[in-house]
This record gives sequence, C-alpha cells and structure tokens, in this order.
Amino acid sequence: MADIFQEVDEEVRKEKAAEWWRRYGAYLIGVAVALVLAIGGYKAWQAYDESQRGEASKAFTEARMLADSDDQDAALAAYAALAAEGESGYGLLASFEEARLLAEQGNVAEAIAIWERIAASPDVGKGFKGIATLLSVLHQLDTADAATLRARLDPLAATGPFRAGATELLAAVELREGNPSEARLLYGQIADDVTAPQGLRARAAEMLAALAE
Repeated sequence: MADIFQEVDEEVRKEKAAEWWRRYGAYLIGVAVALVLAIGGYKAWQAYDESQRGEASKAFTEARMLADSDDQDAALAAYAALAAEGESGYGLLASFEEARLLAEQGNVAEAIAIWERIAASPDVGKGFKGIATLLSVLHQLDTADAATLRARLDPLAATGPFRAGATELLAAVELREGNPSEARLLYGQIADDVTAPQGLRARAAEMLAALAE
C-alpha cells in the first residue's frame, strides 16, 4: 500500500513540475536568449579594435540596417554572404545574426544548424562555442532528448562564464522531465552562487519558492 501512495505522490510532483514549466518555460527561454545575446554581442565587439573594422564592418553594419528596417530577406542574404567568408571576425558575428533572424522567422532547424556548426568549428573561440551551444540547446528544450541536452549543458554548468545560465537550463530540462527534486537542487546552486548574475539568482530563488508550494 505504501508503494501505491509513493507512486501517486511522485505523479503529483511530476504534474506540478510540468505545470511550472508550462507557466515559466517561455519566460526563462526569453531571458536566457537575451542574456547570451547580450554577452555575445559585448564580447564580440570587445574583441576587435578600430584598425580591424574595414569592409567587413561596413558590410555588417549594412546588414544590421536592413534587419532594423524589417527587410529580413535582404538582411539574411547579407549576413549569409558575410558569414561565408569564415567563422572569425565579422563572419562569426554574421553567423550569429543570421541564426537569430532565422529563429525569429520560425526556421528553427536552420538556426540550430548554424549554432551547431559554430559550436563544432575549430576556428571559433571557447566563449563563442559556449554561446552557440546554449542557443542551440535553448531552442531544443521542448523537443530534444533530455540526455542529449544534459550532455551538452553539463560541461558549461561545471565551470566558466556560462555556468549559472547552463545550470538554469539544466533545471528547466528537469522540470520538463517531471523531476522537481533535481530542479530544486540546481536552482539552489544558482541561488547560493555569489558569482552568478543577480538576475539569475533572483529567478532561481523565485523558482525555489514556487516549487516548494
């Protein structure tokens, strides 16, 4: 009889976790996207000085202007042309922007292919590989196998600048899978991490409180 009650309790907890994922999943994804893009943009622009900003800079700026003017097809073509020059410098930035536009248009599979290519490229630095991996995982949270997502996120969650963000996504995976106990442990790690961004710590604390109800 005790086993039956244990099974019922487990199902209730799984349903509760799934409900929290449905309520907060989109919010977490949106925040994480903004975070990694902001970090990526800052690091990218920081990496180049004025002497390196020539024709590639002009082409990138023109592509951005096209995107800002809502001429998405022309912007995609411009980014793709610049990205074809290689995955370094503005070619790398163009690849990220191309993938972003594709995802916004609903062409998620094409965007994921670009992020996966960046993450696997030997010509791309570790930081940008991390950003590409997070973005790829982020857009597969509802569809990809949980074990695959964990394998991608675990190295980033272990150490480095994306530790807290990767841990938050791991917690989201556990919620999706109906594992609230595991999710609470991960949120607890973020909430207790004094080196994590304050926004991430605050969200982790909110999720801990929500999952304790």
